[in-house]
Amino acid sequence: MNLKTYINELKRRNVFRSGIAYLVLSWILIEVSATILPTFNAPDYIFKTFLFIISIGFPIWLLFSWVYEITPDGIKRTENIHPKKSITPQTGNRLNKIIIALLSIAVAMMLFDQFWPDQNIQAHNTENSLLTESHFETKKSIAVLSLLNHSKNNDEDYLADGITEAITIELSKNDSLRVISRTSSMSFKEGGKLSSDIAKELGADYLLEGSVLCDRDSIQVLVQLIEPLPLEKHIWSHSYKQKLENIIQLVGNVSIDIANEINSIMTPTVTASNLQQVNAKAYDLYLKGRHLWKQQTDQTILSSIENLTESIKLDSSFAPAYVALAEAYITRNKFIHNNEEKPLNREKSREAINRAIELDNSLGEAYITKGNILGKFDWNWKGMKKMLDKGLQLNPNNAYGHKLLSDYYLVRGDYNKAINEALLAEKLDPLNPMIGLQAGKSYYVANQYDKAKDQYYKLLELFPGFRDANSQLGFAQLITGEKEEARNTFIKFQELRDNQTMVKVYKEESFEDALNFWLLSVKEEDPKFCTWPGLTAQVYMIIDKKKKALEYLEIANKYHNENLPIMLLMPEFKNLHSDPRFKKLVKRTGVIIK
Repeated sequence: MNLKTYINELKRRNVFRSGIAYLVLSWILIEVSATILPTFNAPDYIFKTFLFIISIGFPIWLLFSWVYEITPDGIKRTENIHPKKSITPQTGNRLNKIIIALLSIAVAMMLFDQFWPDQNIQAHNTENSLLTESHFETKKSIAVLSLLNHSKNNDEDYLADGITEAITIELSKNDSLRVISRTSSMSFKEGGKLSSDIAKELGADYLLEGSVLCDRDSIQVLVQLIEPLPLEKHIWSHSYKQKLENIIQLVGNVSIDIANEINSIMTPTVTASNLQQVNAKAYDLYLKGRHLWKQQTDQTILSSIENLTESIKLDSSFAPAYVALAEAYITRNKFIHNNEEKPLNREKSREAINRAIELDNSLGEAYITKGNILGKFDWNWKGMKKMLDKGLQLNPNNAYGHKLLSDYYLVRGDYNKAINEALLAEKLDPLNPMIGLQAGKSYYVANQYDKAKDQYYKLLELFPGFRDANSQLGFAQLITGEKEEARNTFIKFQELRDNQTMVKVYKEESFEDALNFWLLSVKEEDPKFCTWPGLTAQVYMIIDKKKKALEYLEIANKYHNENLPIMLLMPEFKNLHSDPRFKKLVKRTGVIIK
């Protein structure tokens, strides 16, 4: 059988039509599954198994279409049917109608995905009162200051910090309060400031302060609620004592009493949420693990994972430990230079967060972490949005959740909502430089360069040693034509990194030569060791080397770099928007560029 005859026979047996129908139906099923499965917290392996079955099924279906024919008398081998008795023409007409119907459904789904979400996202904003600016401003706000450790053992500071954080998280679940994030509140741990000054800096109506005293088998927490402005007034105080194994109950009682005290003139009484007992030693290891994770160094992250893993061994039913473990695995990749090793930690983070949600579906922070994983690791933006909505419904005061929602709106091309979410996150965590950086980044992507620079200047006034703000300010200055200002900003950035070689090059060489020198210094022989492919591509665009920029963006894509989607939005890449290679990256990541 020659090629032409073979192709004609494929057409006669409707193999091509069957294949097209299979592919279109598969696409529809994959899209529906990607939307529905995260809603039910289905494990990731279910979707992967489904994709595998569909992939394997395609050649089997084509083979079936070639070998068999469906007749009124049932399924028969095609070779046993006389051509004059074959009904393949009628079958072909039916397949044409099926293909047209399926394509119509697929087009409708794409149009729905493109236009309907952006018009209906506000429905979530209406339900979530925090997202309405006027309502946000009317809420009473509270900051939980770091509880003092009055125990004999100074090494137990982590316990006081952990209880402070636990009370903050529990209070954050109350939608009638605006709770200042722990990161900002903990910046006053060393003391030395008046309560009125702290309240002004945090934008808080109330402050909670107190102490922790721990002995061998019990813990005592003394707290007092203060209204610092206009004149300091002590509203309420209480002492709580529990055995260590009932520490979760203690945290819950403190939080509920505080919320009721504040709400007494505003809203109905707050009722207790589900509180569980936890193994005392397991909880201690959990607090140590979180304390180590927050220090964000290579060694402390490894120690954090060890403590959290040990905590889970002692009490495998405590969901917050799995959330912390997932976050630790996410952070671990920041300190791994071999890109081929990173997928293992990503998978471990998925397993941990899925287990957390299985154990407790009321943990807002678990859904927020899963939203981060779905967005940054899988580029599953629908799944990310669903998880963030659920997490912020349970914990509307979670600044990290609003920061991630800002990222979601950036990649979906809704820059105004991205900016609003970043500003809300900043209100909840005003002294967290990484949260403040989100607003600057959102302004920058939206081409509001002056506002971006103002945000970076504000951050540097608050945190003069904040390197990331210096770096991003330098790019903003460059794009607005302030080349010398940008050079000075990059010099300051390298001074903060104690990179005296780069400082010298920036001062003595031309700006372009300095950038080329930096590019040489970060170049790796093997792309798998490329640490900053997106940033490298950004610098190549500044010196107008488009091919090199594309090369590094494709390296980022190859290793599924979590920063790639946002990086593609950066204004430095505007001149690549029409390039087929760049368009392919945009399509691969699901980013919408305006």
